[in-house]
Amino acid sequence: HSPMHALANAASRAASAAAFSSPAPSPRTPASRKSPAPMAARVPRGARIIRRATETAAPSPEDFALFNGIVKGGSWEGMQKAVRLAGMDGKLTPGVLGAAYDVFQKCKEKGEDAAVLKTMENVILFMTQIIQQQQATPAVRLIDELMTLNPLAEAEGVSKAMAAAFATAGGVTRQDLSDVLRVMIEGMAEEDEQWKQHVAQAEGKSSKEEFEQIMMHANGRLEAQARLTELKTICDNSSSGSGSAEVTAA
Repeated sequence: HSPMHALANAASRAASAAAFSSPAPSPRTPASRKSPAPMAARVPRGARIIRRATETAAPSPEDFALFNGIVKGGSWEGMQKAVRLAGMDGKLTPGVLGAAYDVFQKCKEKGEDAAVLKTMENVILFMTQIIQQQQATPAVRLIDELMTLNPLAEAEGVSKAMAAAFATAGGVTRQDLSDVLRVMIEGMAEEDEQWKQHVAQAEGKSSKEEFEQIMMHANGRLEAQARLTELKTICDNSSSGSGSAEVTAA
């Protein structure tokens, strides 16, 4: 069976144990409850900026049932579709995220296969990203869009997209965007030392495949930092005379 099929079976067993264990956990904040492998993938989206989106709540039996429904399809694509549908229906709540973390903990305690645990981490990460998208400010949503354009290679296109956003009535202002970019960049800088230690520890203890994956994430993180920094430069330069003129003309 695939890791997703194994996860579905493990989640069903773990959810049954977690849902009826006592007492129910109290709500937790991102500082006390995080995915075991959150750093690499969360950075491009600036999860540190949208802290409320990663908060969890004490899960109810209904939350466990919804989470089991999300993973029972047995495929990664099916899981993504189920998460997005739950989000659109307003059912992807901190309680469901709390259920996911509880199931993950139960899976660890029961010694589930490493592939199942890794898949579980990725499911939690994807759920968190969808919640972040739902709760993101207009500035964060704009950054998501601009990051896909690659500001390092398509500065002109990014500048035009920024100008269009700034010119939209009730839209994002230059100051809004600049402030959020600054906090994102500072947040990533705070994690630099953590990442250096993470890579150094993995170099001597991980398998070749695991180390290559860690390095891939580390390189992706560096790319995200470079793109965010370039976005900040373009944004700040657009506040100059030429940038203002472009928006006015638009």
